[in-house]
Amino acid sequence: MTRFFALTMGHVLIAGPKTVASVPEFAFKDRTIDVIRSHEDPEAVLRRYPGRRIFVGGGIAVWNVYAKYIQHWDITRLPYDGEADRWFDPAWLVGGPLRGA
Repeated sequence: MTRFFALTMGHVLIAGPKTVASVPEFAFKDRTIDVIRSHEDPEAVLRRYPGRRIFVGGGIAVWNVYAKYIQHWDITRLPYDGEADRWFDPAWLVGGPLRGA
């Protein structure tokens, strides 16, 4: 998480309410953090921050919507091969059909 907070410092983080609720208080002081909702038009959300670098945090529902706007993916690989409630769908990178959509 140290790397994530260093990368996002001074920039914008958009994420769903659960993700934003997990952000430590100190992080609100040196970056713009915006709670996004499923009813919002993603292009309208992105237009709120012209000229700013925007990081998208969240889970599957968020990435299914915002994947086509993401220019750089920073993916952390974990040495784990068990049950999980999150995954990275390769279709987000190549524009194929989405898992779980």
